[in-house]
Amino acid sequence: MSGGPLLRVDALSFSYPRRHVFTDWSADFGGGINWVRGSNGSGKSTLLKLLGGALPAAAGSVVLGAVDSAAQPLDYRRQVFWCGPGAVPFEHLTPAEYFGFMHGLYPRFDAAALERHVRGFALAPQLHAALGTLSTGTQRKTWLAAALAAGCRATLLDEPINALDAASHAHLLAVLAEAAADRSRCWIVASHESLGDAGAHAAVFDLG
Repeated sequence: MSGGPLLRVDALSFSYPRRHVFTDWSADFGGGINWVRGSNGSGKSTLLKLLGGALPAAAGSVVLGAVDSAAQPLDYRRQVFWCGPGAVPFEHLTPAEYFGFMHGLYPRFDAAALERHVRGFALAPQLHAALGTLSTGTQRKTWLAAALAAGCRATLLDEPINALDAASHAHLLAVLAEAAADRSRCWIVASHESLGDAGAHAAVFDLG
């Protein structure tokens, strides 16, 4: 992990009403691929939600560069893209409309990269159908395409390989292999599956 950390987590604590997850958990995530591993229930998804701003921490800090997620929440969220393990939100939109919405939210959204990922995930035939009418897998690929194109300083992918078809699987692993060499951006991937070539160059965080 060269160049120092991009995203710093210090003394993070979080509990659900009936389950404790983290106490004073700290980590430094650098540029390239950061692979979060662990058994079911170890807190992988919870961690990515906390880092993405989808859950509020009970205590601790999350800082991306000089942007503190608690003190500067809007600035922070415009530099972080969290992609969860389920279907994409905004099911009333079409994929084309969803991409347009994301383009407006993220200053570095890359239209050329989006075209590449639409091809890689074979999304073109579904671009103008409401997301709610599409399969969970197609919604998932729509969310991934937006995450990969958003150009964010930190991209958080929760179990991104789950249920992908072979061609989409290969496309995603190729993109992650490229990301592993880019130390200007932080990619945090929670996955129990192999990340291929990207995994060989990843910083690994085991949650148990």
